[in-house]
Amino acid sequence: MEDWFDYKQYAIYQWLRTNAFDRFSFSTRDSDVVSLASEGVWKERQDAEEALHKYLTDLPNTICFVHGPQGSGKTRMLSSLLKQQGRMAMIIDVGELSKAGSDIALVSGLANQTGYWPVFSFLNSVNNLIDLASVGVIGQKGKFQIYIHAVGLSRVNATRRSQRQRLAEQSQLKELQAKEDQVLREKIERGIWHDGRIDAVCGNGIMSELGVGIEPFGEKDADGPLRTAVPVQSTEENEKEIADEQKQVEEAKQKQQRAEDLESIESMPVVIIKNFDSKGGGARKEELLDVLSQWAASLAEGQIAHVIVVSDNRENIKRLAKSLPSKPLNQISLSDADNASAMSFVKQKLHDSGMDVNFTQQELAYIARLGGRASDLESLIHKVRSGMTVQEAVDDIIIRGVSELRKNAFGDDIEDAKSLPWTREQAWILMKQLSKQPEISYHEVLMDFPFKGDETPLRNMEHAELISIGTINGRPSTIKPGKPVYKYVFEQLVQDPTFQATQDIAFNEKVIASAEATVRACEDELLTLKDVDAGTASWWGSKRAVEMRANHLLRKMRAAQDKVEALERQNGQLKKVLAKAKV
Repeated sequence: MEDWFDYKQYAIYQWLRTNAFDRFSFSTRDSDVVSLASEGVWKERQDAEEALHKYLTDLPNTICFVHGPQGSGKTRMLSSLLKQQGRMAMIIDVGELSKAGSDIALVSGLANQTGYWPVFSFLNSVNNLIDLASVGVIGQKGKFQIYIHAVGLSRVNATRRSQRQRLAEQSQLKELQAKEDQVLREKIERGIWHDGRIDAVCGNGIMSELGVGIEPFGEKDADGPLRTAVPVQSTEENEKEIADEQKQVEEAKQKQQRAEDLESIESMPVVIIKNFDSKGGGARKEELLDVLSQWAASLAEGQIAHVIVVSDNRENIKRLAKSLPSKPLNQISLSDADNASAMSFVKQKLHDSGMDVNFTQQELAYIARLGGRASDLESLIHKVRSGMTVQEAVDDIIIRGVSELRKNAFGDDIEDAKSLPWTREQAWILMKQLSKQPEISYHEVLMDFPFKGDETPLRNMEHAELISIGTINGRPSTIKPGKPVYKYVFEQLVQDPTFQATQDIAFNEKVIASAEATVRACEDELLTLKDVDAGTASWWGSKRAVEMRANHLLRKMRAAQDKVEALERQNGQLKKVLAKAKV
C-alpha cells in the first residue's frame, strides 16, 4: 500500500521517464482516457459518489457495499474518488482467486494480493497449530493470518499519519519563514533594518576583532515614521475586544481539532474487495467468501480500515450481513448510463479510431436499444469498426442474446433444465410479460402462478442477471430485464412461433393440472358435505352453512373447469402451429 517496491515512485525512474522515455515516445495520450465517466454520467451518480465520500470521511463502523451491473462505473468511481483524496488502497480480486486450481495456489494468490511475503509451506501448518492451541485455550480459532494483516494495516495508518504530520509541520515552517521574510521586507522599506555583518567586516582594530556592532539595530535605534496617538478605549470596548479574541482562539482550537480528526480518518487505509460473487467456484469459493466477510467485518468493527466490497449483484450482500449482524451495511447502488452519455461514449470511441460518424435518427433509435451497458456498447463499437452498419450490429447483438438466453434460462434439454434453480414456466411467464411492458409488479408476479409466494426463483434469476429487481425503502417493488437490451431479446424470443407455442403448451399443461387438482379437491369435499348434510338435516343453521359451502365449491369448480376447457382449446391451436412448423 505504501508503494515501497514500486519502481515508478523512485526519482531516477521519474527523471528517466521525463528526459528519455517520453521524448522518444510517439504516443501523445493514454489509450484508456476515454471512458463512460463523462460529465453526464457523473451527474446521475452524484448521490452515490457523495455517499461514498461520506463513508470515507467518517470513522469506519460498518462495511460499504457498492453494487451495480457490469459496466455501470463502479471501478471508475472508486478510482477517481481515491485519487482525489490521495488514499492508498489494498485490492483483493475474488475473481482471480477463484481461478486457483488448488489450495496452495489459492493461498499464494491471496498472499500476493495482500502483500504477505514470503510464503512458506510450513507456515500454514504452524498457523494451524496456533489455531488448534487457541481452540483448546479460549474455545475459538486465533485467526493468526487475520491478526497479521490487521497489524500491517494499523502500521500503514500510523505511517500515513506521521507523513501527514510531517508535511503539516513543513507547511507551518514555510508559513513562518514567509512571515519573517515579509517582516524583513517591511523593515527594509521603512529604513530601520541594519546588517551587523557590515560593521564586523569594516570595523577597525579591536572593534573588528571583538565583533562589536554585529548585533542588528532595533526599531528604537533608527528613525521611523511618525506615529499618531492611539485613542484611549473605554473599559467596555476593551472587554469586547478580549471576548472577541477569546472567541477567535476557541474557534481556532475547534478548527484545529476538526482538522486533526479528519487527518486521522484520511490516514486510514482502504481495503477493496472486488468481484465479490458466489456464482461458480464450488465449496472452496464459498469458504473463501466467508473468510473474507469475517475479515472485512473485523477491520470495520475495529476501525482499522475503510472496507469497500464491490459486487455486480445485490444478492451477495446477505453473506456480509451475516458477518456483521449488529450493524446495517452502507449500500450504494449504481445503474446504467443514460442515453445521452451512451451516445457520447460511442461517438468518442469511433472518433478515436478514425471514424467520424453522424448517426441518423433511425441509427440513434437502434443504439438506444442497448441502453447504457458498457459491455454491449463496446460490442457495438467493435462491430461497427469491422464494417457492419449500426442496424446490423444491434440486430446481431440481440440475436446472440436470444441464443444465450435460451441456454441460460431454459437449458439445452430437459435434463439440463432440471439443474436450473427455477422452472421453465417461471422464466417464460416473466419474459412474456416483460416483452410487453418495461417493468412489472414484483408482488403481483410473486402471488400468481407459477411462483405462488416463493421468492427463491426470482432471487436466483436476479443473481443470474436475467432480471433486475427494483426496491423502494429497502423492499422489492418492481421487476425489469437484467440488461436494457434484454427487453428486445425477450421480444425476439416471444415472437418465435415455434418456441412460443412450445413454452405456452408446457405452461398451459401446468395450469390445467393445477385446475384439475382444484376440481378433484372440490369433488371430494362435496362428497364429504353430502354426509354432513344428511347428519344435520334437523338443524336449520347447520343445513344453511353446508349449503353455502357447497355453492362456493361449485362456483370454484366451475371456474376451474372453464379454465381447463379454454386452455385445452388454446393448446389445440398451438399444436397446429407446431405441425405447420414441422412441415
